[in-house]
Amino acid sequence: MINEINEQTIEQKPYLPLKEKSRNDLPDYLKVSNRIFRQMLISSLEDADTIVKRLNTIEKLNFARQYAHLFHRLFYVQLQQDQWKYYYDIDIKENIWSGRVSTKWALMNSMYHTYGRSKQLIEQRLHTIARQLQEASPKIQEFSNQPLPPCILEMNPPLDFPFFVAIITAFVRKGQYKIKQQFESKKKMLILDSTDHRLVQAIYNLKPTKQQIRAIRNRWKAIYNKIQIKEQIEILKHRIHSNRLPPAFNLLDYSLDEIEKILTRSPKSSVTNSTDQETVLSARRLKKIGRFKYDILELSIAAGEEKVRYWSKKAKIETKK
Repeated sequence: MINEINEQTIEQKPYLPLKEKSRNDLPDYLKVSNRIFRQMLISSLEDADTIVKRLNTIEKLNFARQYAHLFHRLFYVQLQQDQWKYYYDIDIKENIWSGRVSTKWALMNSMYHTYGRSKQLIEQRLHTIARQLQEASPKIQEFSNQPLPPCILEMNPPLDFPFFVAIITAFVRKGQYKIKQQFESKKKMLILDSTDHRLVQAIYNLKPTKQQIRAIRNRWKAIYNKIQIKEQIEILKHRIHSNRLPPAFNLLDYSLDEIEKILTRSPKSSVTNSTDQETVLSARRLKKIGRFKYDILELSIAAGEEKVRYWSKKAKIETKK
């Protein structure tokens, strides 16, 4: 069959879900190749492979991508609506809205110089999102009401359409997980940043002496540095446990690959033992490189933990002043 998917076709056929959209408008999880797209669909729901394995042509996959793109747009606007509604509700309840100080002042007091949004901006954004939501919802219905393409109609047995839609829905939900986490982080940061601003202002309202101000700022700086380092330590530990090394480590591989190319271009002995020895040495080299990378991470963690102890001690000293 001409349209059957093979590995080469999968990698060579980029896809634009809608004519008016470019790939730059899509999230990363919708920009992947067809091969990876199918794998992600299969992992989205239990028994999804029974449906996805039948999406074995470019046309069928494009149909699935169109659905995924429409659901992504709808769910993304819903996430935005939830985000900005949270801003409005918490601002009404806590009366925090927005705040700003000079960058210099924020730096001296170890805090961000701004937080929140104005009431007018939030209301404008909610109005825009409501309009976008009204546009996104009907588009899915319109697409569903269109005649199915021949590649879907001709499937035998017929496609289990409700299950197909459930797979696409689960796929998009999983694809938006990072976006949702980012939105949740922004919600927490709003509360934390506004609290910082209120507490700092409360401290200065007490009219502390210059010596007390210096001690307070030093303590805040120590705590801030301690938290920042602890965050980086947790990231490094996660990289070790998940076997996801920093991208910068790839530079080491590239450098050694050049050495490997030079060695492979060198005159080789015709003796079989020489080839076997090269294989063993190459395997040992790769093993040592891998161990070296993890050693660097472990040393970085140890150095970070030492810094955490230093800043903890510094904060205690400043507290006693």
